Amino acid sequence: MLKSRIICLLGMILASQTALTQSLQLYTTYPKVSVSPGEIIDYNVELINNSSSTRNGRISLQNLPKGWDYEMKSGNYTAEEISVLPKERKSLNLKVIVPSKIEKGQYRFRLVAQGESSLPLTVDVTTDGKTSSEFNSPQTNMEGSAKSTFTFNASLLNRSSDAQVYRLGANLQPGWGATFKVDGKQVSSVNIEGNQRKDILIEILPPESVKKGKYTIPLFAQSPLNQSDLSLEVVITGSYEIQLTTPEGLLSTTATANRNKSIQFLVKNNGSSDLSQINLNASAPSQWEAHFEPSRISSLKAGESQTVTAIIKPAKKAVAGDYQMTLDAKNNETSDSVKFRVTVETSLLWGWVGILIIAIAVALVYFLIRKYGRR
Repeated sequence: MLKSRIICLLGMILASQTALTQSLQLYTTYPKVSVSPGEIIDYNVELINNSSSTRNGRISLQNLPKGWDYEMKSGNYTAEEISVLPKERKSLNLKVIVPSKIEKGQYRFRLVAQGESSLPLTVDVTTDGKTSSEFNSPQTNMEGSAKSTFTFNASLLNRSSDAQVYRLGANLQPGWGATFKVDGKQVSSVNIEGNQRKDILIEILPPESVKKGKYTIPLFAQSPLNQSDLSLEVVITGSYEIQLTTPEGLLSTTATANRNKSIQFLVKNNGSSDLSQINLNASAPSQWEAHFEPSRISSLKAGESQTVTAIIKPAKKAVAGDYQMTLDAKNNETSDSVKFRVTVETSLLWGWVGILIIAIAVALVYFLIRKYGRR
């Protein structure tokens, strides 16, 4: 009887000790993760007090592989010991830094709360480690005309634990251009601290003579230890180029004050894409009149041209001399503007009127001399 009571008492003590050892509990949502070499694993951990009294938990990380590093904080402070009220929990953040030079495989370690609770953690490194980098862009394809500047947002990640200087470059076809900008400044290289990322703005400029089609733009970021590549794609929808000229190429004419003058012009589509809704305008000196007929071309196919007429009328009181006009043709994609010289000449009518006045004056003098010259 006494023996059975002793056994029962021992059982109660053991049960009490078991409950005591389980009064603190560590919990995280993802105890097993898969990462690449050089990544930083961010664990959100809860320390739970299941007991009816305040408990202090000394937190430590055990069996961390050699060469790995970590940082553990609760709030803004490095967490070494955390006090938890009864039936409550406290949050802590554990960052584990995976080294860049590491072999592929599974690595295990434990987060321990004062020997009362142990949280096993497993990290699956998916590739063999090396000093690596990552050059990527959220959007690698853009479309536009031959005169467009294609702007891409990219980022470069230094996965190594040491700072690296990366040379930025592109393997371009003749005539193409590429510029790199960091923090608003054009650069040819960039310095990135270990396990840090830099945002890079990339501008691609095609040659004016580029043909319609799809083009691949190979870019690279090269350090003394490795090279990371980024492939962009540019789709040229065509080139847009319009020309306004005369059939003979002569950009001057003569005109008479207050009289209409019609001049033939050619509107040429020198691009590889069709043009639509081309507006024609004329800017003339004050009190002049100038316009095109027609004033709009609804469509003009690539390589074709259309004849239009510019009608100008110098001012009524325009004196003889040279005047300049501005004529332009434009739509949403392209435009062309020319300076046109107009030489205003005296009207023949006024010339004959002048001759007539002179003749009358001579005749009048002759008459007067004949009549009164004898006296």
